[in-house]
Amino acid sequence: MKILLLEDEAMLRSSVREFLEAKKCEVVDFYDGAEALESFRNGSFDALVVDINVPTLNGYELLEEVRKKDKNLPVIFITAMTDIDDITKAYNLGCSDYLKKPFKLEELWLRVGQIFKLMDGKNSNILLITQKYRYDKKHKVLYYENQEQPLSKKHLHIIDMLASNTNFTYDFDAFRRRVWERDDIDDATIRTEINRLRKLLKEEIIINIKGLGYKLDKKS
Repeated sequence: MKILLLEDEAMLRSSVREFLEAKKCEVVDFYDGAEALESFRNGSFDALVVDINVPTLNGYELLEEVRKKDKNLPVIFITAMTDIDDITKAYNLGCSDYLKKPFKLEELWLRVGQIFKLMDGKNSNILLITQKYRYDKKHKVLYYENQEQPLSKKHLHIIDMLASNTNFTYDFDAFRRRVWERDDIDDATIRTEINRLRKLLKEEIIINIKGLGYKLDKKS
């Protein structure tokens, strides 16, 4: 997950960045709102974590510009501004969540996770497999607890096929045609590769239907 962080307090910015990086996120952080906006326009992010009172371009102004380009990108405000008018303005402009300072870093992570769970239910490109696993069909990325999982291209092809229809059990011929794209691959080779993938996964989301093949075990 790639996150843009805008925070003018150096110690807090450093703490949030290090915490998110420990969660396997890629973080691009800024002190200045105008620089953050330029990075947003020229890059691609999964979420923004933004302070309101920052130099050059404040958080409200940044959010207005973000919403011109992307109506759905998660934007979480982190701020010491607690007046109800400030909070109302933030939500009216389209912020996804509003976290008041001081806050615990784990609470920020919980807010990020909750937003993505809500998005999963609205986005047909996102398949929520379990409470912790989700698959982005559009970008072909498997996430566990909001962290991208480092899988090989072959393993992602397997996940992608199984995710295309969670009610269907795929036999070895389907794997030959759609994953290997070769007719001369034997069943043992396919079975070995699937077992390798299953060992890498933190939950048993691929199940074997004896005599039939494999399917994705969607539990959410």
